[in-house]
Amino acid sequence: MSLISWTNNLIGNESIELKHKALLFSASVALKCFLMAIVSSAVFCKGINPDALFRHCYDNVAYVGGSVAAVAVMGIIFGYYVVRLKSFDRIFARMIKADFIVTAMYLGAAFAAPEVISSKVMIWLFGIWILGMLLAPFDTDKTILKKITEYGSIIALGVLLAIQFFPISQSIQQSSTLGMLVSSILTVFGSGRHK
Repeated sequence: MSLISWTNNLIGNESIELKHKALLFSASVALKCFLMAIVSSAVFCKGINPDALFRHCYDNVAYVGGSVAAVAVMGIIFGYYVVRLKSFDRIFARMIKADFIVTAMYLGAAFAAPEVISSKVMIWLFGIWILGMLLAPFDTDKTILKKITEYGSIIALGVLLAIQFFPISQSIQQSSTLGMLVSSILTVFGSGRHK
């Protein structure tokens, strides 16, 4: 068996073992919890450095901890079903890849400009990311349309995140927030395809 045919066979076999799916989903939830710790610290403690959180934010540290715990509980409950449902078996690898890309984009923006982006990321973390995964198993056979949706939404999310670094009016900022949330959902939805 040549290396090319072995690689094609490996890529074509999308079946992932239950333990590996649970590990990948746990890594995704852990990354989201870390992201929530950053953005909630920026919102409630006016800074993302640990000194602001642990030394100067005694009154609001419970809100930061509660926000992180909420994301963890949502991830545990939702992840329990996602790794076991058969409708996610063939699309899980692409779906989790797209989820990691979106999370990494939000993480980069949260580190670069936490005071600007933190409230938008908190909205996404409080359940919007789950909506994209719930929609991913629908229309898995429409591969071209979903591929265009996935990659187009990644580009749109990148553009909308880049807009946040420039001074913009309040109306544009509100519509860009909605655009960020919709493109985040569509990225994960578009990744739910067989090929």
